Amino acid sequence: MHFVLDANEYIFALGLFKKESCESLIQYFIENVSLHSVSICRTIVEEVRANLTPKDFQNFVKFINLFATIDEDFLIPFELGARYESLGFKEADALIAAYTEWVGADALATENRHFLSRHSDLPFKVVTAEKCLKLM
Repeated sequence: MHFVLDANEYIFALGLFKKESCESLIQYFIENVSLHSVSICRTIVEEVRANLTPKDFQNFVKFINLFATIDEDFLIPFELGARYESLGFKEADALIAAYTEWVGADALATENRHFLSRHSDLPFKVVTAEKCLKLM
C-alpha cells in the first residue's frame, strides 16, 4: 500500500511527547520497508523540523531516506489544493489532502482531528496510526 504520513505521526513517534501507536507505526514501516511506500512533501518535513530537536530531526531524516525523496510543494497542482480549500479545509490541511490525492496514496495516516472528523468521501482513506496498523 501507498501512504502519506502527516507530520504529527512523525512528531508523536520521535518527539518529546510520544504516542505508542505512532511509534509502532514508524517501527512497522522500518521493519517492512519493502511492503509499502511512503510519500512526503516539503510542508510535512518543515512542520516536523519545527517540532523536533535537531537530534530527533536527524532520526526522522534517516527514516525518510529509507522510503522516499521529498516532493516539493510547488509540484502539487494548485487547482487540487484550491478544491480542498473550497471544501472547508484549512490551507495546510488542503495542501496535505491535495498531495495525498496527487501521489495516489491509498491512505493518509494522521492524528489531526480536523482530517478525521470530516469528508468521508475523499479519494483516500484517513486513518489514525492505530487504525493504519490494523489496515496493514
